[in-house]
Amino acid sequence: MSDFEGVLVTRADIARFAGVKRPAVTNWERRHADFPRPLERSADAPPGVEVFSAAEVLAWLAQRTIPANARQPGEPEGTTYGDRFRVSLGGTRSGALFKAVDLLSGQQAERFRGELSHAEYLTVLLTLVYLRGCRPEEWRRIVAEASRYQFPHSGELLVRFLASAVREGLGTVHEQLVLALSQNLGGARVADMVRLLDDTGPVDRAEHAEGFERVLARYSELLGKRAGDFFTPRAAVHVIARLIAEGARHVHSVHDPFVRAGELVSAAWDAVAAVQQTPGRIEVSGAGAGEHPLALAGMNLALHGIPDAGLWTGDIAPSAGGGPWHLDARTFDRVVTNPPFNAKFDRPVDERCWRYGPPPRHNANFAWLQHVVASLRPDGRAAVIMPDIAAFSANPSERRIRAGMVEDGAVEALIALPAQLFASTGISVTVWLLRHPTGSCDEILFVDASRFGSLTTRVRRELSPDEVRLIHEEHRSWAAARAEGRAFTGTDGLSRAVSIEKLREMDYTLSPAFHVPSGKRSDTRPADRADLATLAGHLAELHARTREADAAVEELLGRYGL
Repeated sequence: MSDFEGVLVTRADIARFAGVKRPAVTNWERRHADFPRPLERSADAPPGVEVFSAAEVLAWLAQRTIPANARQPGEPEGTTYGDRFRVSLGGTRSGALFKAVDLLSGQQAERFRGELSHAEYLTVLLTLVYLRGCRPEEWRRIVAEASRYQFPHSGELLVRFLASAVREGLGTVHEQLVLALSQNLGGARVADMVRLLDDTGPVDRAEHAEGFERVLARYSELLGKRAGDFFTPRAAVHVIARLIAEGARHVHSVHDPFVRAGELVSAAWDAVAAVQQTPGRIEVSGAGAGEHPLALAGMNLALHGIPDAGLWTGDIAPSAGGGPWHLDARTFDRVVTNPPFNAKFDRPVDERCWRYGPPPRHNANFAWLQHVVASLRPDGRAAVIMPDIAAFSANPSERRIRAGMVEDGAVEALIALPAQLFASTGISVTVWLLRHPTGSCDEILFVDASRFGSLTTRVRRELSPDEVRLIHEEHRSWAAARAEGRAFTGTDGLSRAVSIEKLREMDYTLSPAFHVPSGKRSDTRPADRADLATLAGHLAELHARTREADAAVEELLGRYGL
C-alpha cells in the first residue's frame, strides 16, 4: 500500500473513488470503529475540510468485498472497494487477473479442459497462476513457446516447460504431477490459457495469491466432497490467524499437520510475522495426505512469500499418538490445522502411546487433538477446527480424553463459529485453542459466535471483519484479565470464562452453547448431565446417519460418472 503514502483524500474523494454515494462513507465511519481517522491538520487540505491518508483508506477498503448486487459491469466476484479505490487513483491492481481466472475456471472451463477432469484442469490453471506469479523468467519462456503452439511438437514442449518450471520452484515431486497430466493436455488449449493469463498487464504477487485462492474456492465448489473440502473458509482462517498471533513476538516456527492448500498456515505465518519483536526467519511446515494437495500447498505458500516451506506426506488420521512426544520428534511454536472431520483410521490404532488414552477407532477427532498438543513446544499454542460434536460427545473414550486434556491444562479456549461456512457441509464448527500442557487448569474461555455471519449465497455464510474483531477482542480481554489477576466478566450472549469446578460438574462438556448465557430469560429448567449425554448420543447417531447418506449419494454419483 506504500505507493499511495502521502496522498490525501476527502470524504467526497473516498465516495467517488470507491464508487459509492457520499452518505455511505459517513455510515462507514459511524458503524466501524477501525475506519481511518482524519489527519490532524494539513497545509495541503482545503480550509475547513477534513482529509484522510489514502494509504490507510485503501487498506481498510481492501478488506470489504463488494456485494453481488452492488458490483459494476465487468467486476468479478470477490472485487473489493479497495480494488475500485486503487484503480481510481491510478494503481496497477486492475483486477484483470481475477477476470481471467474467473473466466477460465467458470464459464470457459468446458472449452479449455478438453479430456481433463475438472480436478486435473483446475490443477493446470493453478499451476499457471503460480508460475506467472513466482517464476517470471520461466513464465516468459512458456509465453514465447505458447506463441508457437501450431508446430506439431510444441504441445509436448509446452508441457515440458511447465513441468521444468515447477521443478525449479518446488522440486521433482511437483514436476511429476504436471507430467502426469500431459497425456490429456492439448497444446493449443494450454497455449490459449497461457496467452489469456499473460494478457492482464502488470500484476503484483498479492493479486496472484488472491487469484490462486479464487481458483481453489472454485475447485471446492465444483467437486464438493470429492475435493476433500481442502480449502478452509476465509472466515475461519481470519479468526485463527488473529488468535494465534497473540503473544507471538518470539515465535520461530509455524506448522500445519494437515496442510490442505496451505491457506491456513500462510495466514498464520503472516499474522505471526507482523507482531515479531525482532523480525527474523520463521520456519513454515506442513504435512498433507497425498502429493496433489502438497503440490497445491507449495504453490500457494510460494505466492504468499514462503517459497521454502517444509512439506511432507502425512495421514488422514494420526494412528500413533505417542510419536511426537519422543525426544527426536518435531515440535513447533505454533500449530494450526483444519483436519478431516470424523475421519476413520486407515490403519490400526496404536493403543500404547496416547497421552490421554487411545481414541475410538471409528473417529479420529481426538487423535488429531492429541497429536496437535503433542506437537507443541513448551509455551507453544495451537488452533484446531473441529466439528461441534467433539466438544460434547458422549463416547466414553472421547469423554475420557477430553477430561484428560482439560485437567492437564492443554485446553485454553473454545470458540463456536456459525454453520454454513464450508462449501460441502452445513454443520457448524468450533475452534479449539490449545497449549502445551501446564499440568493443571483453573478455567477455560468460551466464545459463542454461532449466531454471527450473514449469507452471501443461499448456502454459504461469511463473517464480517467487525465480527472477526469482536471474537479476537473477547480472547484478548480474557488473556489480559488473567495476566492482571482479575476476574473476566465476559460479554452477555458472547463469552464467559468457566471454572474447572464447573466443568467437572458438567462432565467436561465443552460446547460454548452450554456455557455462554444467551442474554434472554428462559423459563426452562437447566439441563443436567444425563440430559446432555442423551442429546449428545442422539446427535452422534444423526452424524453417523448423515455420513452414511453422503456415502450412498457419492456412490450413486460415481455410477453415473459425476
